[in-house]
Amino acid sequence: MINIPNSLTVHDLNQWLNSNHENPIIIDVRESLEIDKASLPFVDIYIPISKVSFEYVSSIISKHLNKKFVILCHRGIRSYNFAQWLIDNKLVKEVWNLEEGIDGWSIHIDSSIPRY
Repeated sequence: MINIPNSLTVHDLNQWLNSNHENPIIIDVRESLEIDKASLPFVDIYIPISKVSFEYVSSIISKHLNKKFVILCHRGIRSYNFAQWLIDNKLVKEVWNLEEGIDGWSIHIDSSIPRY
C-alpha cells in the first residue's frame, strides 16, 4: 500500500475548524515574503520549505505527538511535497494537504485574504 497525504478542500478545512472536533495543527510552508503578502489567522506553525531539514522539522513535530496535521502553501504543490516528506520520514501519523492552498481559501472562503 502506498502511503500518500490525504487531500482536503478549503471547504472541508473550514468545516473542520468550525466543528466540535479537535482542530488539526496547521503548518504553512510558504516563504516569509509570501507570508508578508497574505496569511491565515489560524496557522499554528510556519516552516519555510527552504528551511526544511529532518532535525529542524522533527523537533517541531515532536511537540505535537498524536495530532492531525494540515499542510498548506500558496496553491497546494509544495504542501503536498512536504506532507509526503513527513510520511516518508515517519514523522506524522495523519497528514492532509490543503488543495488550492491559501489562494483557494481566498477565492472560496475569505476574500479579505489577499491573492498574489
